Amino acid sequence: MRNAIEECERAGHAGGLADGLALALDGVDPGDAPGGVAALPVSAVPPGALVIRHDMAAAEGISFVRPGPRRGTPAADPTALAARIGAVRIGVTRRLTAQVVEHLSGRVGGGEPLLGKQLVAAALAAADVAVEAARRCLPGATHPAVVADVHDRLTSVDWELAKLLGASGYVGRNPASGAYVSRLTANCWVPRGRSL
Repeated sequence: MRNAIEECERAGHAGGLADGLALALDGVDPGDAPGGVAALPVSAVPPGALVIRHDMAAAEGISFVRPGPRRGTPAADPTALAARIGAVRIGVTRRLTAQVVEHLSGRVGGGEPLLGKQLVAAALAAADVAVEAARRCLPGATHPAVVADVHDRLTSVDWELAKLLGASGYVGRNPASGAYVSRLTANCWVPRGRSL
């Protein structure tokens, strides 16, 4: 499973959420989504599926669909699938971190680059530590609660990184969009509640 996790992270980092999700969902029936709504790369939407409009997701190459009933027994192990999607999210979070660093390197506050500010450096270091901790949890995760916790931690990290972007992290198409849509994607595929 380690190779699948590493490949999904690489795809999420290099190509974005849609590329990573396509790899993570390879061979998965959209009807296997636990809540009845599947997040899919736009290119993988089945014919006749009801697409739920979400402009930010569409800009990231993702569609939310009601694919209809499952076509047989679930082929995918939900915990392994959630771990692969977690790896994609790690890649997306790494992209966001790079975008935050790029954004802040051109900004000055109090006569010095914002990247040199102690609170900014601490926030970036905390994000790196959280991402590494998440990365270490996924390859051997066999319990759904462990993977769900990784997704929750990634959502927290993404939020902290988005705050470092200031207003540009919230307005229109922005660097934090991929992280936001990755959280919505996880909500479609990561079992919660009683299934844990």
